[in-house]
Amino acid sequence: MECTRCGGHGCQECDVGRIEITGCPLELITPDIWELLELAELYKKGLPPVDGGVLDQAADFVTACRFVWSEENIHKKRLGID
Repeated sequence: MECTRCGGHGCQECDVGRIEITGCPLELITPDIWELLELAELYKKGLPPVDGGVLDQAADFVTACRFVWSEENIHKKRLGID
């Protein structure tokens, strides 16, 4: 795939503008990026990553919210609701 650092021009990371992924791409995502993706998802749902927002919520509550939203999406897709 095209190198994400140089946009296909060649850099120290790739040399030729392309990188080869030989394993599961999910293994390339670091824990801090996973956290960022989760915070972005919660922000989209109205829980900003600030004091008083998602950062002040119990982890169990955040997990429960994500479960509920996931179930909602499943049922909406089954019913053809956007």
